[in-house]
Amino acid sequence: MRAELHWIPLLPILGAVWNLLVGRKLPRGLVHAVAYGTVGAAFCIALDAFLSLRHHPDQAIHETWFQWMNAGGIDISAGFLYDRLSAVMCFIVTGVGFLIHVYSMEYMSHDETPARFFGYLNLFTGAMLILVLGDNLLLTFVGWEGVGVCSYLLIGYWYDKEANATAGKKAFITNRVGDFAFLIGIFILVELCKTLDYGQLREHASALGVNWWWGRPAAFAVAFCLFIGACGKSAQIPLYVWLPDAMAGPTPVSALIHAATMVTAGVYMVARLSFIYAMAPEALAIVAFVGALTALFAATIGCAQTDIKKVLAYSTISQLGFMFAGVAGEATASGVFHLGTHAFFKAGLFLGAGAVMHAMADRTEIMDMGGLARKTPILRWTFFVYCVAIAGIFPLAGFWSKDAILGSVFHAHWEGVAPWLPKLVFGMLLLTAGLTAFYMFRLYYLVFSGETRSDAETYERAHDPSPIMWGPLAILAGLALVAGVLGVPGHDWFGSWLDPVIRKGSEPEVEEHLSYLLAGLGLFAGLSGIAVATALYRGGPKPAVDRFVALAPGVYEAVKGKYWVDEAYALLFARPLRALAAILHRGFDVVVVDRGLVHGPAKIVDIFAQILRPLQNGEVQRYIAMLLVGTAIVLGLALRDAEPPVVPKNATAIKLPAAGQVPW
Repeated sequence: MRAELHWIPLLPILGAVWNLLVGRKLPRGLVHAVAYGTVGAAFCIALDAFLSLRHHPDQAIHETWFQWMNAGGIDISAGFLYDRLSAVMCFIVTGVGFLIHVYSMEYMSHDETPARFFGYLNLFTGAMLILVLGDNLLLTFVGWEGVGVCSYLLIGYWYDKEANATAGKKAFITNRVGDFAFLIGIFILVELCKTLDYGQLREHASALGVNWWWGRPAAFAVAFCLFIGACGKSAQIPLYVWLPDAMAGPTPVSALIHAATMVTAGVYMVARLSFIYAMAPEALAIVAFVGALTALFAATIGCAQTDIKKVLAYSTISQLGFMFAGVAGEATASGVFHLGTHAFFKAGLFLGAGAVMHAMADRTEIMDMGGLARKTPILRWTFFVYCVAIAGIFPLAGFWSKDAILGSVFHAHWEGVAPWLPKLVFGMLLLTAGLTAFYMFRLYYLVFSGETRSDAETYERAHDPSPIMWGPLAILAGLALVAGVLGVPGHDWFGSWLDPVIRKGSEPEVEEHLSYLLAGLGLFAGLSGIAVATALYRGGPKPAVDRFVALAPGVYEAVKGKYWVDEAYALLFARPLRALAAILHRGFDVVVVDRGLVHGPAKIVDIFAQILRPLQNGEVQRYIAMLLVGTAIVLGLALRDAEPPVVPKNATAIKLPAAGQVPW
């Protein structure tokens, strides 16, 4: 297995290289085969590695390639680590990624540059696999930056449209803010632990106990800086603003970003370094609170959006908040478990949204849909399963993973933090669960129930997708139905599986009736949200919706306008930076650099040339005269300070012969 582990990320990367270099000259079918074939082969190798884990006493497979760098006493090697956590992530990335690749063959069938699209898609998958398989934080950061670059390429895939190009740049720049803090966290680890290898970091973690920042241990500074990086990559407050705009890319790209790759990177990082976060309970509290706040904040925005992909985008932001709260609770595994179940139903939701757009001539406005249940029965039922799963309804996967997070947060105890904070986080997540069920079934009813609100021609053309598209939808629906059995309380195979590799908090003695009560509260919140959505939107928007909005129109406008956060960022950051850039351009770049440093010497030379040019007129006599004058000047300057020769006292005078005495 040592010789095969590297093929997991290498195969998709080779597929990307092949399609990007020569794919445009190949038939479309061969481009497709290379794209999904390499990801499928990577899944098979990951499965083989999973089966091999039981033969390794440390439950991990290491593969080291070469010494990467050795400087300042720090030795970093390039290699992969395949343990229980990376095995889970590899299954999600390659398994869900493979289904998205297959779906994309039909969805992008009219695209004129399939080699470029599938090359980027393969490269995205390969970068994420490097991120989750890297055996040290620096190699993880390479994958971290790789998915950032690929997201820029894929979000702005249709770069001829200004909105798409702008969205790609926004995602790239926003992530750079978080990545700056991420690098600071890495630098602190290098300074104190002298290593970035995950195994060695565990052994040297005690070095992070020294006071570093405002009387807090260095572990807090590291955890806080790395979490800021996670906020950028995983779209948490305040760096979440790029993710809704990322919907400008093709829908399969949205599914890959939201379900299997980029946005889950931050959750994975916190889980991987959970032993550092365990040393900084206050950092865990920050992670949980920011996650809960993001979950609730994004859920409220999702309740008023009318673009099908924007609803799902804010849903992803909200669910990522759930995951962060989970990994910061008493059971880190609960957050990773929700990451896995969420990958199934969120990938299905985005792919289903793409099928809806296909059926509705690429329209995304849900207020202009309705009645698709009769025209697209397969799509309707798979979408219904995803909505039930994300709403956390028993017995689908989302119920078990959300219940695990609610219990993990409710029983959390962060030393040095107010004891009421876990209960506040629990309440915020419980309210978020109800809102999630509401906006997802609002979406379902507006798209599929009642009579159509679109034009007759568009509605008549609507139909179920082809088997290439509904096949992945059906598989994801099946996984959303049954995946929850891995985390059933009392038989929590998933939590037991991850216990050896991630932080496990104290296990409080919980009365059985309290566990049932917490699960019941989560289920009640989900059912309540569905009930409200059913009353207001089943069969189409009811008059009660308008009456409800009329009660507080300002609140509705704020929620629909996403609380004007983008406008505030533009006012506070974008416009001042543009103004500063204009000042620096016109005042410094043009005046100092261009006219001064660049054009200045040239102008000086030109001035001297203007002075000397009349002297070079081709008259030889003048040249000779100038030469003589110049020679005289040089001799005069050379002899100006010369002293007369000194005659020795005992020198004998030389008598010259008289004129008549000269022999000749």
